[in-house]
Amino acid sequence: MLGLGLSEIVPYVVYGLAGPVIIASAVNRSAIGLLFLVPLIPLYVILDKVLKSELPLANNVIDFTIIAMLLGICIQKRDDEVPALGPSPLLKPLAIFAGYSFISLLIGSASFDGLTGEINLLRLAHWKNYMIMPLLYLITYYALRERAWQNKLFTFLFGAFLVADIRFQQSFKWVKHTRYQGSKSRVSGLANLGPNEMGAFHAIHMLFVLGLFIIDKNVKRRIAYVFFMIGSTYCALYSYSRGAYVAILLTAIFIAFVKERRLLIVIVAFLITWKAILPSSVVDRIENTIVEDGARTDVVEVGGMQLETAKRTEIWEKALGYFYENPITGKGYNTYQYLTGWDTHNVYIKFMAEEGVIGLSLYIWLYVLALRSGWKLYKNGDEEIIKAFGFGFVCAVIASIVSNFFGDRWTYLQLGGIYWVLWALVDQHNARIAASVTDVVAVPAAPEMDHFPNSRIAS
Repeated sequence: MLGLGLSEIVPYVVYGLAGPVIIASAVNRSAIGLLFLVPLIPLYVILDKVLKSELPLANNVIDFTIIAMLLGICIQKRDDEVPALGPSPLLKPLAIFAGYSFISLLIGSASFDGLTGEINLLRLAHWKNYMIMPLLYLITYYALRERAWQNKLFTFLFGAFLVADIRFQQSFKWVKHTRYQGSKSRVSGLANLGPNEMGAFHAIHMLFVLGLFIIDKNVKRRIAYVFFMIGSTYCALYSYSRGAYVAILLTAIFIAFVKERRLLIVIVAFLITWKAILPSSVVDRIENTIVEDGARTDVVEVGGMQLETAKRTEIWEKALGYFYENPITGKGYNTYQYLTGWDTHNVYIKFMAEEGVIGLSLYIWLYVLALRSGWKLYKNGDEEIIKAFGFGFVCAVIASIVSNFFGDRWTYLQLGGIYWVLWALVDQHNARIAASVTDVVAVPAAPEMDHFPNSRIAS
């Protein structure tokens, strides 16, 4: 790690910190758990080593931290905390979303003899891990309200992304990447996930920071934004993920039309000259070719596996077939992969096949709510940095919407955890601003004073 030989040591350090953090999160501040867990998401490789180690209870570190933070929210009472802002606006939508996904899990378990008890346990574990992200939203909304603690979280996150970028660069420098050579040219920075997922991860967060950069004019913060964007763009570029490239392009077009029209000139110039500007290996990837031993071969690569175009079509046709059989509820949560051996490589089709119209509608509903939250903060923010935060989140939501057309960028903690934390802070600031406006309106106006209180008008 960072060339210092720390790869084997850091997981033990993280494991050693977990115990004190869990205790402190329960009895002192729940926010401590967030400062511990969230910055490990860009460094999920480290966290994954902890979870897979044979140390006592190591595989439950995330679960215990989440439980401790929830317990802390329930029992802690601090005089120095900001006033309560009322319940989260996502309480009911999240309850509906989680409730239906659990019902869908049961539907899948009850419908197929081919889904054995072991598979159903794996599906239950997947659902539990999936629900960690909405829980992170709720914990962040209720536990991370002081600005100082929010600043600490973003400082730690910036450092974590910097380390992740350096780690990726150190791994990638050993790969021959003058021309694109398929899987030989690709590395991933996220545990258990491939280069496409890693590209989407960096694209979404780079575009969030780009939104901050456009609105926030603070010089020191802008310098930090630039460093962040350079690192994340490098990782997204050399992930060779075409889905990440499309997400960046479409979100940049959105920014150009909504906020920065001059960006259109840059986009048009790029679209004309991209073959001359981008590295040859990236051009090969976009043009869908592999160059090996001087030979160029047309390929289609999906989810890290080289497939013919017909195979992708077959995957989608199979998924849509399941949808047509059960259009309302689908086949059941997390069933498609176990029934076919494939992933749908498109989350919208995945929701259709597994959770039907109901599940797809709930998924799109969450995106609508997220866009509305970010846009509301951008328009109503009481500080420039707060407006920037809202606009940046809108950019992240759009990037997520686009990315999920190319694969599952939604159900994994290492991909979506930070997204839910950002959303919680957006909703929190919206609630704070609404509360402050209400307080101003509620203060009664001072009675109008008689300019001459002692005077009398003679009859």
